[in-house]
Amino acid sequence: MSARNRGIALIVAGILLVAALVAWWFHGMHRVSEWVDMPVRGEATWNRLYPLQKALRASGRSAQSRRRLQLELTPLGERDTVVMLQDTLGLQADETYDLLDWVEGGGHLVVALPQGDADLNRDGSEPTLTEILRVQRRKRGDDDDIDDCLRFSAPGVAKAESLFCYDQRFDLSQGAPVFGLRDPAGGWVMARIAHGKGSVDVLSSLQLVQRNAVESPVSAWLTAQLLAPNDGHGSFHLIYEPGLPSLWMVIGRKGWMAWAPALLALVAWLWWRTQRIGPLLPGHVRQRRSLIEHVTASGELLWRFRRGDLLYQAVRARFIAKLRRRDPIAATQPDALQAEMIAATTGVSVAIVQRALQAPPTGDAHALRERIALLIDLGKQL
Repeated sequence: MSARNRGIALIVAGILLVAALVAWWFHGMHRVSEWVDMPVRGEATWNRLYPLQKALRASGRSAQSRRRLQLELTPLGERDTVVMLQDTLGLQADETYDLLDWVEGGGHLVVALPQGDADLNRDGSEPTLTEILRVQRRKRGDDDDIDDCLRFSAPGVAKAESLFCYDQRFDLSQGAPVFGLRDPAGGWVMARIAHGKGSVDVLSSLQLVQRNAVESPVSAWLTAQLLAPNDGHGSFHLIYEPGLPSLWMVIGRKGWMAWAPALLALVAWLWWRTQRIGPLLPGHVRQRRSLIEHVTASGELLWRFRRGDLLYQAVRARFIAKLRRRDPIAATQPDALQAEMIAATTGVSVAIVQRALQAPPTGDAHALRERIALLIDLGKQL
């Protein structure tokens, strides 16, 4: 076979191989769609009522979210609706009564049963919102099935769902509510209490209106019932930050049984390890023969008794003695001429030499150090 025919055969074989691979790919592979839950971003990360806000706005309703109630900054309308994740135990007394006055005028309030410890949030002098409405939280020991879930099926939804799992139930002291949901084992999980022209919905928890329950048909139906009283008349105010007590307050009031003994143990250890005032036995005094230590101590003693001039005079006398050995003629000259001759020999200015040969003022430590340093430097340059 010629080279030309062999090249054509290789090209044809390559084309057939590529065609076979393409045919195998389309025969064995097919397109598949897969849904992947992406992590939440932006406002949805901190606003647990963000899906509810988006749903209300998408349906043409006016809805706004904020971290706290703040009635003085954002007044409520007569027919508005407030969904509040903030624990009612965290409200001040004036906020509680202002909120109830607004409900009495026609507002609708949706709150959860207080989940915190009242001792950590208030001093007990003023009743809470739920206490004013005569809502009594059941204790854990009152019912054997207090931790069971409530099975509920909404109208038009075939499959029942479990709601209010591990949530406390409550009782009402003022009769049956306008609208509610009761656990067959005992206790209410949802109750609408009439208050003046408005109403207050109290729930064991508000999980059904939060971010994780948006895809539940049963939760969606119950949420629509919660928002129904003033729907179409006013705005919706979504308060999404819970008013929890600070960590330091919890540690200070409830954790004293742990930190108080630890603090006492720390104080005892510090007392045991701390050096006492004075040694138990006198220390052994070693003989000290270092000349520089004696010189330093002598200089410190003279300065302490304001005799720094003796230190300067000693250094100046040493400089003059060296000057007599190096330049006897300059050593016998008057001060002005002597300074000029020393400046010519050492190469420094006459003013510096005159300042070095002039005694410093009494008590001026800076001037004393300067004069002594200048005399030592001049002596090295002689």
